Amino acid sequence: MRRAKAQGFTLIEVAVALVILSWVLGSAIFMVQQYADERLRLRERFFSSSVAWNRLMERYQESQGWKAKTERSSKSNNGIDEQAGQDWRWEINIEAAMGEDLYRYEVEAGSANRDRYSSSLSIFLIDR
Repeated sequence: MRRAKAQGFTLIEVAVALVILSWVLGSAIFMVQQYADERLRLRERFFSSSVAWNRLMERYQESQGWKAKTERSSKSNNGIDEQAGQDWRWEINIEAAMGEDLYRYEVEAGSANRDRYSSSLSIFLIDR
């Protein structure tokens, strides 16, 4: 009498396949989470850079005399702007640079509910 050979996978083969599958799925989930976190960081940097750029352009327009005296802002050095339905905190630092009437304007901006700024932009302007 011939014995029929058992067909199928052994328990060890199934366990190894499950370990490999769980490792692959765990890595995929980790990569998706990293992508989502990076997307949020890039979104925050984009909008905070937009706020900083708007503040610098306002100061540039004032330095060039493009704004009438009635349109001039209060020249506040910090504040909160709304962008994309969220509040963004900004602060401008002005330092005298080499040369007559030359100043370095640096704006730092970030989410209003965070302690640190996520963006920093600067320009040099001749201010009258």
